[in-house]
Amino acid sequence: MSGSIVICEIPPDLREMLRKFRLSQSPTTNAAILKIDRKEMCLTLENMLEDCELDELVNELPENQPRFVILSYELKRSDGRVSYPLCLVYYTPPGSSPEMKMLYAGSRNNLVKECELTKSVEIRDSEELTKEFLDSKFS
Repeated sequence: MSGSIVICEIPPDLREMLRKFRLSQSPTTNAAILKIDRKEMCLTLENMLEDCELDELVNELPENQPRFVILSYELKRSDGRVSYPLCLVYYTPPGSSPEMKMLYAGSRNNLVKECELTKSVEIRDSEELTKEFLDSKFS
């Protein structure tokens, strides 16, 4: 068997919003912060940040709950080329409950597959989320 278990569903409206986000090709930093609705066992959009700074995004992340962040930002390569990668930031702060960590960990692969993401990074502290960190991971 090559299938994967889906722990949290991605509702059709969120799937469509993420598809549009992926295709937008915006030259600014944009982020979709997703959380898991434990009652419905599905992903929901918590916040959409358009044309934002990474500091703004960091301020939106809770101190003790995991989140998924779908992020598009400007990446200047050493050869002068510029790209706008779409990546997943999997945020799991140390104060998160083990149950929530398991829900997010179990939902990560499906989100990556459904959103057709090729770049993914995990952070434990929101302060790790800097342009230098992202550039080092995705260049």
